[in-house]
Amino acid sequence: MKFALFLYTASDSTKAEQLKDYLQGKLRRMADLRSIMDVLVEDQKLKNVLPRSDCVVLFASRQASSLIHNKRTEIEDDLETFDGKLFHKEFTENKDLLERLIIVFTEKTKNEWIPADFDERRIFHLGGEKIREGNPILDHLLYHIKQILFRDE
Repeated sequence: MKFALFLYTASDSTKAEQLKDYLQGKLRRMADLRSIMDVLVEDQKLKNVLPRSDCVVLFASRQASSLIHNKRTEIEDDLETFDGKLFHKEFTENKDLLERLIIVFTEKTKNEWIPADFDERRIFHLGGEKIREGNPILDHLLYHIKQILFRDE
């Protein structure tokens, strides 16, 4: 089964989990959506799972962008819950992974982290939009996730 990895900070977990659950409901059995915590609970290493992910959705808030820009790590309960250094390295050096990345911003800031040469059609600004049926931004996001997950089929 194909899978998409959701990357988000602890402070973004509520809205990011809502988005992940909404999209998982739409994808049903076509793909599995996992978070960093899902990976850690399965005793897997994020640095091994990230490059093998079929699609990566970065929930890029101010906090996430700051951690990536500064190559810092968020740690909660002795677990690395967001590794800005790893993400910066992988998304700047691994062009294949970059082609599987989708960025979702909750608010527009001047310090947004966007990798060089990134396809801007895969950047989504949710802003204050509610995560619910009939939202055209979510429909467009789902379309791009499906394109990345199933492009070889």
